[in-house]
Amino acid sequence: MSKALTSKHHPPKSGKAKTPGQSKMWFYLNIALAVILMAAAVGMLLWLGWQTADKQAISAQQGLIRLGQPAPDFSLPALSGETIRLNDLKGQVVLVNLWATWCPPCKAEMPVMDTFYKTHQAAGFTTLMVNMQEDGATVGDFIKASGFSFPVLLDSQGELMKLYGVRGLPATFILDRSGQVRHIQSGAITEAELEAAVTPLLK
Repeated sequence: MSKALTSKHHPPKSGKAKTPGQSKMWFYLNIALAVILMAAAVGMLLWLGWQTADKQAISAQQGLIRLGQPAPDFSLPALSGETIRLNDLKGQVVLVNLWATWCPPCKAEMPVMDTFYKTHQAAGFTTLMVNMQEDGATVGDFIKASGFSFPVLLDSQGELMKLYGVRGLPATFILDRSGQVRHIQSGAITEAELEAAVTPLLK
């Protein structure tokens, strides 16, 4: 018996073939997507590089602020209108405090500092309360309402935070009569800590 030969029929493929115009459009879309991804990757690398450089700069500045070393000099306008330079205060024990009106720990320690300043001013002690990045009117209103008498400086650009390697407020630096750093404190300082750090330097 002979076997009958049958032909195999394949069903037609579904869908329409892409036209040359569609292929060209997808080609350009893929190129555009690749360019966008590359730009995003380059941007991320640059951002990471800037972050690293900024952290290295802060770390380098922090290395300058060491106990027993001279404090970096600075000049800033005072709330009273004059300009005060740190190095001009050599011969006095100086407390440099970085603060802001929006900072609760800053405001909590200020009455203690103001009382200490008034009590020991005659013995050669002064306080430089350096406000960070607030306008003079805001700072003046706050000081007037609080009744504080210590000298207040205005650092509208926050440059002292960079110079002294400060990352948070409040921050306190106590200098002896020769301008050397004798005490560094991050966070609010208590009356007992203030007495322990400053009183020996006044003798």
